[in-house]
Amino acid sequence: MNQEIGKFETDQETFRAGVLITIIEKDLLFNDIGRASGNLKINTTITEAQQFVFQSQIKETRSVLGKIWGKRKAYFEITLEAEVSNPARHVPDLDESQGFLTVKLEDKKSEVELPAYLKVRLERASATREYLTILEGPYRGKAASVEFQKNGSSWFIADVNHEPMIQAEYSISQKIFTLNGKKYKTTDYPTAPWQKGIYDIEIPDCFHRGGRNYLDRSKRAGTWLRISHGGARYLHAGGYSLGCMTVIEVSRWMEIYNALIKARKGDFMSVGILEVSD
Repeated sequence: MNQEIGKFETDQETFRAGVLITIIEKDLLFNDIGRASGNLKINTTITEAQQFVFQSQIKETRSVLGKIWGKRKAYFEITLEAEVSNPARHVPDLDESQGFLTVKLEDKKSEVELPAYLKVRLERASATREYLTILEGPYRGKAASVEFQKNGSSWFIADVNHEPMIQAEYSISQKIFTLNGKKYKTTDYPTAPWQKGIYDIEIPDCFHRGGRNYLDRSKRAGTWLRISHGGARYLHAGGYSLGCMTVIEVSRWMEIYNALIKARKGDFMSVGILEVSD
């Protein structure tokens, strides 16, 4: 099978669960059944995979008009593997910092900004800081840390559900960006026109200072999303373009922001795709 069958959260050093496994033969006439049961006892302080083996026997049974025959037996061995990890947490959507949280990377000791709802894994805590691994976006896999809030609580939040990837469109000739059936007026750079094609829209990378002049009309005007995975062409709100896809209806940018910020394509880097057409 080789598939995940469940996720569970616990704050105990030992996680226990009962197991009942049913094996059913797929047969046109006879569906022989076998069962195995037992208990899982998982040590949550161990990070290595823990395996639990269950065995089941199925005896062949054949019965037609009261006549019974069949003596063969099948033996099954099922291995369940448990892996302990810290539950994922997410960056909050902070108004006081325009939707970003500043953390310090452990390897370079430099500060970077993480966007709202970015997924992280909390690793440990000291008296003043919490340490984490960034799980998506341009700093995926990087270790970082941040000071606790002034009241001593964590910055990170739980129970955030990412949404399916979005599919947006952009018309070069009409300069219209379309998302969820809504159309938005844009501008681009005449000497650097967009090319037709399919592009990824990235998870926001940082607060872009070019959006500061528009914060009075949209509190997330500093959140830009890069188109494709290279270069410096972004989707953002503003009044003019130097090569980006700029939504000039700034007061409507929050509609786009709210639709994109929790969306995920599944590649740990993108919120969805953009189709650019004539």
